[in-house]
This record gives sequence, structure tokens and C-alpha cells, in this order.
Amino acid sequence: MSKTLAERFWSIAVRLLDDGEEELPSGWEEETREELAARVAAAKQEWLDALSYFNQAVEPDLVDHAIISLQAAERKYMYWLKRMKNLQGQSQEQLS
Repeated sequence: MSKTLAERFWSIAVRLLDDGEEELPSGWEEETREELAARVAAAKQEWLDALSYFNQAVEPDLVDHAIISLQAAERKYMYWLKRMKNLQGQSQEQLS
């Protein structure tokens, strides 16, 4: 039986947005610089993958989906990048 458009949409969205983590950490200090760097790199790759998907989408419904996926991936990348910068800022404050 063929999947509906909505089912295909959600399966693609889950694959694009799922980073394999069960839940987000609760505190800033729980993460090391290396862990955050890995999250930033993974989120950047997801963003690039979503951009590639957007560039290949041709059907109007898939273009809409690609736009939403791209926006979500970009926000996720910006979130982790901001966390990384905040961690670096905290580290420099402690050195002062």
C-alpha cells in the first residue's frame, strides 16, 4: 500500500530532524566544548542536507516541505552555534 503525502512528509521530517538524541540536556554546564562542537557540526550537516533537498525539490508540495525542513534545520544549527558561543564566552569570563 502506498504512503499518503502526509505520511511521506512526516517520515522525511523525522529523518531530517532526528539527531539520535533522546532528549536535550537540561543544563549548560553538562556539555563539554567537544560535545557542543560535535552537535554544531551535526546540525550544520543537517542544514546542508536540507538545503540540498530544497534545491532538488520540484513539486509544489515538496518545495513547501523542503522550505519548512530547511528553516527547521537552520534554526537547530543556529541554536547549537549560539550555545557553543555562550560556552566560550563563559570560559573567557572565568579566565578573567
